[in-house]
Amino acid sequence: MATTLNHRNATHRALASRIVAWARGPTFARDILIVLAIKFLLLIALKFAFFNHPQARNMSLPPAQVAQALLSVPASVQSPLQHRGDNHAR
Repeated sequence: MATTLNHRNATHRALASRIVAWARGPTFARDILIVLAIKFLLLIALKFAFFNHPQARNMSLPPAQVAQALLSVPASVQSPLQHRGDNHAR
């Protein structure tokens, strides 16, 4: 039992010393993690500021109409300068 407790304490101390060394030393991984955390917080703030609610109360549309507007493909208009034989390129 004593070896198990000593092994756990040694593991916890090793983990704690690695965390302290990671926090103190200038590591690239820490810098990247900090930048990603800041970016994530900014994205969340932008979402809450601009995308949580519609601009006006009467601006709500049914989800089916929104999906149809976003996913529909507009009909292509053929310009008079195009030749009739150029359809093979489309």
